[in-house]
Amino acid sequence: MKAAPFLLALFFSLPAPVPAQEPKPAAEEEKLKKLSGIATWSKAQQAYNEGLKSFQQGKGDEAVAKFTAALSLIEKFTDARLARGRTYYEMDRFEPALADFTRVVAERPEDANGHYQRGRALWNLKKQEEALKEFDIAIQKQPRTFAYHESRAMLLEAMKQQVKALADYDMMVALEPLTPSNLERRGNLLRELGRNEEADEDERQGGQLRDAGF
Repeated sequence: MKAAPFLLALFFSLPAPVPAQEPKPAAEEEKLKKLSGIATWSKAQQAYNEGLKSFQQGKGDEAVAKFTAALSLIEKFTDARLARGRTYYEMDRFEPALADFTRVVAERPEDANGHYQRGRALWNLKKQEEALKEFDIAIQKQPRTFAYHESRAMLLEAMKQQVKALADYDMMVALEPLTPSNLERRGNLLRELGRNEEADEDERQGGQLRDAGF
């Protein structure tokens, strides 16, 4: 009986059991957001891949619809926007192509291909000066890309700037020295500039390459 006060004191000194804590609503919400984001990205990626397949099959309208579906899920899916722009371009729909390429370079200003594609769309819309600026940017970012120099050379010729175009033809020959047409095209331009001996040499070398099977 005398031990009762001690037992009571011991009982009241023990820590009360801690009930299991419910997950914090904020943490659960964040988890759901992440899961939703993953699901959205997966759907967008699937639509993008389907768009690429349609593009390769020459189904332009179907490809555009798929890329648009991807962009409706993720607005800044830049690869999908670039792909849609290229599809519009191949369909000769240069205005919507330009709109997409403009958005691409805004989102990825260091994307040389985005600037190049924007330049091509501008050229087809007869905005040659703006197109030239875009080709210049693309070449500044990737100076050893053959297609960029080729397009700029052709544009400069169309703008009657043959001397500047020659620098791009020189680079084309340097990048692909075993391609006969590069030498022949440069030769034609040299002849226009009255540099006949150099033109003759390019034609001679081009002919030798063709005879050798290149």
